[in-house]
Amino acid sequence: MSDLLSASSLLVAIAAILFSLWYADIVKALEIRPKPHEEDNIAPRLAVSGVLSAKALPVAVMSTLVAAVFFPDALSLTLESADLYQIHGLSALRRYDAVRTAYCLVTILASVLALYMWVLVLRLLRLRRKLR
Repeated sequence: MSDLLSASSLLVAIAAILFSLWYADIVKALEIRPKPHEEDNIAPRLAVSGVLSAKALPVAVMSTLVAAVFFPDALSLTLESADLYQIHGLSALRRYDAVRTAYCLVTILASVLALYMWVLVLRLLRLRRKLR
């Protein structure tokens, strides 16, 4: 289990580092406002497209893949914990395993990052459409 935790933590850390490095560029692109004349929107559209394809989409895809790869095990651990609690009540806490809990937490964090990144991707796509 600790190998899985190490692998998932490393992959989420990589996605989080990329997110933190590129977040300012993503936000800057989202602040672009369409101009009334189509010709004035060419450079901003290219900028939004570049941020979308080179920064937002890679982090969204990576974090989604990390969450998807580790989600089945995290779900299994969660269901197993729920079953133990249902059978043993509070005495199930004696079987608490911080590594398993951390694994589930890392998977949740990857899922949250993926969800947030897809929200940003959708906002960038809408903005790019407005810049036509």
